[in-house]
Amino acid sequence: MTKKKMIGIALVAAMALSFAGCGDQTSTTADTATTPAETSAADTTAAPEETDAVVKTEALADDEVGGGFTEYPIFEDIEEGFLNVSAVYFQPVPMSGGNENIEDFNIHLEADVSALENKLGFGVGDWVPYMTVDYKVTKADSGDTAAEGSFMVMSASDGPHYGANIKLPDAGTYNVEFTFHSPEENGYLLHTDAETGPGGSFDDYFKDGNLKVTYEGWNYIPQEW
Repeated sequence: MTKKKMIGIALVAAMALSFAGCGDQTSTTADTATTPAETSAADTTAAPEETDAVVKTEALADDEVGGGFTEYPIFEDIEEGFLNVSAVYFQPVPMSGGNENIEDFNIHLEADVSALENKLGFGVGDWVPYMTVDYKVTKADSGDTAAEGSFMVMSASDGPHYGANIKLPDAGTYNVEFTFHSPEENGYLLHTDAETGPGGSFDDYFKDGNLKVTYEGWNYIPQEW
């Protein structure tokens, strides 16, 4: 074999080996690139779903803690004077100031009072403080008094209200009456000058006496607390 032929054969063999090596390298790189891409996508998708699920569970738990009792409505949104009044009841509750004992009561009666449009300085929807609020619960059929007294002023997890622990004798139909005294009786004052005053007077609402809200036909059903 001549020298030129031997050189030509060697060059062909070298080129063949070179192409084979390039083909193997390209295939390996593609396989390696596919694996990290697939792993990264799987991790990114799974993590947010798990986080969202935990957050939602925690949010529900917080809501349950904040609203850990059920209010039973008696009446809603009766308007009298500048007051919007609703009433609810739920289980008797211990309170500060020596009112921790609840053994002698079977419900907590609550008056939720907020302001309507007025010139007394209260914003619409604001709780109205400093009032003496009397309550009276009577049997609808006989008119006999089942419970009466004056509410105490207190705060619960849902804000301030007027309320009291009371005891009703049994299931039945009752009438409920709330009497609202002027905040001025308890020392709540209004500015009277033109520059800083709200523009009204408590006499606008209380000059003829106290404000009364009456609801007839409350069908009381005792609850197992």
